[in-house]
Amino acid sequence: MTDYKISDQLLKVVVEDRETPHPWPTIPADRTAFVVIDMQKYFMAPNSQGEAESAREIVPTINRLAKAMRERGGRVVWVQTTTTDTRTAWSVRHELLSPAKAEVRLRAMELGAEGFELWPTLEVKSEDMKVIKTLYSAFAQGSSDLAARLRSEGIEYVLIGGTYTNVCCQASAQDAMMLNFRTVMVSDCNAASTLQAHVATLDNFLEFFGDVLNADEVLQRLAPGKKTAAA
Repeated sequence: MTDYKISDQLLKVVVEDRETPHPWPTIPADRTAFVVIDMQKYFMAPNSQGEAESAREIVPTINRLAKAMRERGGRVVWVQTTTTDTRTAWSVRHELLSPAKAEVRLRAMELGAEGFELWPTLEVKSEDMKVIKTLYSAFAQGSSDLAARLRSEGIEYVLIGGTYTNVCCQASAQDAMMLNFRTVMVSDCNAASTLQAHVATLDNFLEFFGDVLNADEVLQRLAPGKKTAAA
């Protein structure tokens, strides 16, 4: 989704709080991870129960930013949700669905199921990190080991893309910030259930949790690390 602009009213509030709408004028690539959330067939295939139609539209922008991250010495991380072993461990999630829909979701994203697979036009490279999570947030305790893996590599900045803006991307971005990562939601690398939800989520994140930039704005700030693909 690309239709996001900070409103004048929100801009005024944010500037009053932090003196600038964008707190990190330089993003050092070698201390940054582009974390792409749930770009899986269950959420992207036409007529899938979990389909976010706009998620297919953001694939080229995600690929472009991922390529630039690698070239400048940054980290690219692909996060996938699985429902394996969550039937009991996260039963509350499925109580919020009808029994029939819950069963579809549980089966669709089991490890090895088609719905668990990443969307085929994503340009995933062998050097990229892959992470499996079981909850909405990739940074929540017990969901994955992502935070520990990023810290072990000296990562301090996290860029969030993927689907849904207002569910797993929002939850992951907020938790990343609360674990003390400088966190940016990349507006045109996120897809939501509706445009209204997309805008509301990004507005809230900008006001309280971190920054919101589009891919071009990220690239303007992304400083090459000491070790780059060209080196």
